[in-house]
Amino acid sequence: GHFSQAELESIMATARSLGLKVMAHAHGARGIESTVLAGVDTIEHGTFAAEAALKAMKAKGTYMVPTLMALEGVRARLGKGVYTPTVEAKGREAVAQMGKALKAARAEGVTIAFGTDAGVFEHGRNAGEFALMVDWGGMSPRDALASATTIAAKLLDKQDEIGRIAPGYSADIIAVDGDPLRDVRTLEKVGFVMARGRIID
Repeated sequence: GHFSQAELESIMATARSLGLKVMAHAHGARGIESTVLAGVDTIEHGTFAAEAALKAMKAKGTYMVPTLMALEGVRARLGKGVYTPTVEAKGREAVAQMGKALKAARAEGVTIAFGTDAGVFEHGRNAGEFALMVDWGGMSPRDALASATTIAAKLLDKQDEIGRIAPGYSADIIAVDGDPLRDVRTLEKVGFVMARGRIID
């Protein structure tokens, strides 16, 4: 749906009064720009983000959550009779843009946070987002990893609780065979999980 600028500003003001953050599911350039100008915290997708929208995001400190796995999920279903012809055409347009908005956002200095839109593709494949951020979005493995840890924690205003391994922080740790800073795909095969200090079998 589409909201007027006054409606968007009212949504943001209401959320702020409740101590909440606001994210916007936005693909189109105009929708991105108007929600950013209204004060949204994050843009999820941002597929067709144009220069004006990205400049506004940088100026307002709005994060981008590119959710490339969602586009990968759409790409995998194209041409298989899953979508109506109209949705199929829109899907092809979106997939053709994969990674372009992320590269442009990074070039503009927009902060990138990790997210996947899990459910558009099979659950359990979320870590595939790392490789897409690197391969399609041009991020370094280190930056992709930070987007899911320290940067995501800051976005959630939990940078003093989660997002890194340090005294007093929640002991949320994974271990993999290999070096994710060399090959980010190692994060897709997790061998050890600790959540809040408890080892998960």
